[in-house]
Amino acid sequence: MIKLKDILREIGEANIAPFNWTKTSGDSPQQFKEKMGMEVFEDGYDTIITYKFTTDKGTQYGVDLQIEEDKEWEKGIECEIDFSIKGGEGRYLPMDSTNMHEQYAVMSTITDILVTWVNEWDKEFYISKIKIDPIKDDEDDYSDRTQNKRGKLYYAFMKKQLHRLNKEYYINVFDNHFEISPKS
Repeated sequence: MIKLKDILREIGEANIAPFNWTKTSGDSPQQFKEKMGMEVFEDGYDTIITYKFTTDKGTQYGVDLQIEEDKEWEKGIECEIDFSIKGGEGRYLPMDSTNMHEQYAVMSTITDILVTWVNEWDKEFYISKIKIDPIKDDEDDYSDRTQNKRGKLYYAFMKKQLHRLNKEYYINVFDNHFEISPKS
């Protein structure tokens, strides 16, 4: 029998099982490194890596990691993560509330994708920052999106999963976004 205490512990520890996900497009670290040095990209190379997953209730998500060179660091890159849902016309739309009550498993999946990406890419590059920008919920009165329900959920999941990364990282909270950066 499942007890309420066990359910609350799972949510608080951010250990809900993620949905199965797949990488559908984008460079490998080695491909990105090759393109960084090309003359045609003298102002810096950037790319988008896309992942997809479907929830148990059939909602289709797209997760995009936009990666670009960070010229302040040797072999430095930075990343911004965005996710969206597939709309009725087959296009991915900006993230909106689905009201399907799957937010914990969705956050677990997005976090799993991010952790997997960081652990692969930080072997080749210095990841100077990863930016996460929570969207404003319609009913929120907060001007700082990091303080709304969604922002607090993002922060809780990210913070609980930092131990899974190859290197030590921490989370900075700014007005309207979070940044995950290395501790050195």
